[in-house]
Amino acid sequence: MWITYSVNKEDMWVSRIPVPVRYRVDGPVADNFDNMDTGGHVTDWNIYSPLWAPVRVVDFPSAGSKSLELRDEDPHDYARAVRVFQEGTKPEISCRVLARQSDTGLLDIEVVDRYGNRPVRIRFCDDGRMRAVDGSGLVDLQAYKPNIWYKLDITVDATPFGHYDVSIDGRKVLANASLAEAVLSVERLSFRTGPYRDQPTRETDSDRPHEPLPGADESAPLAVFNVKDVRATTSR
Repeated sequence: MWITYSVNKEDMWVSRIPVPVRYRVDGPVADNFDNMDTGGHVTDWNIYSPLWAPVRVVDFPSAGSKSLELRDEDPHDYARAVRVFQEGTKPEISCRVLARQSDTGLLDIEVVDRYGNRPVRIRFCDDGRMRAVDGSGLVDLQAYKPNIWYKLDITVDATPFGHYDVSIDGRKVLANASLAEAVLSVERLSFRTGPYRDQPTRETDSDRPHEPLPGADESAPLAVFNVKDVRATTSR
């Protein structure tokens, strides 16, 4: 099913929706992208792919070992890829991530519930550090370098007063971190190359004129991230 629409009577967008429409996933997830067509549809993923922030399957690190690439040179938008997994309160999630740079751009890795609440938040920051949200604060995990694959393991306890742990390359870097938001369960893994947006809302005054976004016609410094070997299992 194809849907085309405009945003604020400006940009035209096209959505491709496989049918029949599925709203949940049962069983484990294990995606390495090797069996997907280079540059083709990203099977079983929800992607948000603007012109200056595309999401695509690429022959990286090689044609026989592909990955999902998120590029971003848009000063006001981002690339995003979301994988739905089996809903539950105690999932175990892993992925491999490579940043092509460490001095610009960002990548937010989040575990999300059905409503978009983000209890688990991990970030590749633009100063070469990985950080995560512990409750209401941001804590440092470790440094990262360009063109190196890092394996992240995330275990989540989304029960009341729950927490989560993060290991990088087998070394635990965060234990019993408080969830950023209370949730009843989680079911999605999100990768996003820009800050989370919560505006506009239904309460936003649409009659008040707004100035054009500064620098919207000029590209930002390019940031590229690659994702591979995404796995998620949910015991309950």
